[in-house]
Amino acid sequence: MSQTQETFTPKSVTIRQLFNDADALYQIPRYQRPYKLADDEIDKLWSDLGRENGIQNYFLGSVITAAPQDNSSYRDIVDGQQRMTTLIILFAVVRDLYPSLNKTSSPDPSLITNRQLRNSIIVDDEFNRLKLNTHIQHYTDFESLIVKGDTSHIKKPFKKEILKDEEPKFKFLNTAHILREKFNALGEEITSGFINYIFNHVMLIRIDCSDKRFAIKLFQVLNDRGLDLTNADLIKSFLLEKLLEKYGSNQELVKQKEDLFIQEWIYIENISKEFDDNINDLFIVYEYYLLGTNPKNHYMMN
Repeated sequence: MSQTQETFTPKSVTIRQLFNDADALYQIPRYQRPYKLADDEIDKLWSDLGRENGIQNYFLGSVITAAPQDNSSYRDIVDGQQRMTTLIILFAVVRDLYPSLNKTSSPDPSLITNRQLRNSIIVDDEFNRLKLNTHIQHYTDFESLIVKGDTSHIKKPFKKEILKDEEPKFKFLNTAHILREKFNALGEEITSGFINYIFNHVMLIRIDCSDKRFAIKLFQVLNDRGLDLTNADLIKSFLLEKLLEKYGSNQELVKQKEDLFIQEWIYIENISKEFDDNINDLFIVYEYYLLGTNPKNHYMMN
């Protein structure tokens, strides 16, 4: 068996399996970008699901996970964090909007009830299915506003708030507000059938990697269906891969170096914001600087 075959295991799973199985515990590590989906992306996801509602199975994309370094039961989400976060928000919105969802006198295991929705968000009222470790405040905001909050009274944030990438709580609230409006317009009866379809017939490929370095490499080459990757995303993942290559034999040292790298990356991001730019723009400017100082590079890069 090749090393590649030993390193990762892809499997087709339904939304129900992705969030209800015993090993369905996930965390978004510090090196990942915060939640960024806005109106257009949410509308596209909604239209995709609505258009395909009724066909046998619908493929939503892929999720790449890696075994955590600290022997935790939570697998690291290396790719797919935007989609996973959005799905948790969707569950919470329906949980709060329709407490009696699919509640019948003759229980049917294929029907998704409010209890199953709650279990997809928090296991046994104790363990969050998804933990956002991108920043301590992101974790706290997501838990208080979405996971354990009441999304039925959320108001749409102001546009200037939604644009604050450093405060994804406004994007959490915005996504919840958009989805609540859509499910409210559907009504409980149609929502019941729609949720059954999403849980039982919407499929993803979950790719579980035993090695985080390989998972990051896989992230670089696979075309994720979520937000387009920027140059900064690819550079960040490339540098993390090199860090793991250099210090991978010492897990404690890897964690120290990774923490330092993330601190410095955030520091650079904050500096770029002071000049009304973003880190991706800085890399583009730097690329043109290199081309300008050595014109031969232009021909080598094309």
